[in-house]
Amino acid sequence: MGLPWTGSILATGLLLRLVTSPFHIYAEKLFAESFHARNFLTQQIVKKVCDKYRVEFTPNEAGNKLVMKTDNKEVIHAAETMVKEYVPQLLGAKGLQPTRIQNLKMCTVPVWIFSSFALRNIISADFHPSFPGHLWIPDLLQPDPLYILPVLVGVFGYLNLWSQRKIYPVQKSTLFIKSYDFLLGFLTLFSVVIMAQLPACIPFYWLVVSISGMAQAQILRHPRVKKVLGIKRLPSDSDKPIRDLFLMRKQV
Repeated sequence: MGLPWTGSILATGLLLRLVTSPFHIYAEKLFAESFHARNFLTQQIVKKVCDKYRVEFTPNEAGNKLVMKTDNKEVIHAAETMVKEYVPQLLGAKGLQPTRIQNLKMCTVPVWIFSSFALRNIISADFHPSFPGHLWIPDLLQPDPLYILPVLVGVFGYLNLWSQRKIYPVQKSTLFIKSYDFLLGFLTLFSVVIMAQLPACIPFYWLVVSISGMAQAQILRHPRVKKVLGIKRLPSDSDKPIRDLFLMRKQV
């Protein structure tokens, strides 16, 4: 297309993001269906428990949530046990289990890894092309002298992780969730150290991947976009997703 190598790297990252977007769109559809199905099933199960023990199941003071009007630990334990036992089973029967949704997103990771290796192979060849730099980087085949690109990759990596926890909160901060977040955080930090030693074109490519990934996640929160794609609404949806991301409280 006559693009300079910088433009080619940028275009490749954006094109691959577009190609892999159906996986994320479908995962978003499943998550929205799972969210509403979980709320409905939980409500129905708790209602049956309340009927059995003759406990009121009415809206709270704010009027935005149904609660059991009891302090009886036996009733509360019975409701929690039934919800934990039956809700995952019913969601799994509908193909709405969290692992399936997460795997849909994770299956695109090899695309980014192998495309990064492809770029590495190009610049490692005996007759590699010239990669003229811009601004503070004189040559994209040399490491970033100011470490700006690797640091930005790390910053957007953490922002992506943080935003996912805000948009798709977990019910409880379990040891698995904490370990998963710690591992992702460690890998992000480790990648910054590695990219600081690689040719600047590679962290530049990963910066394009990170920014486009975060942009995609926020675009999929917009009500109009969801309507066009046929995705059900969620409490975290917003007409101004970037601004509201930093203002919203964590959903429980």
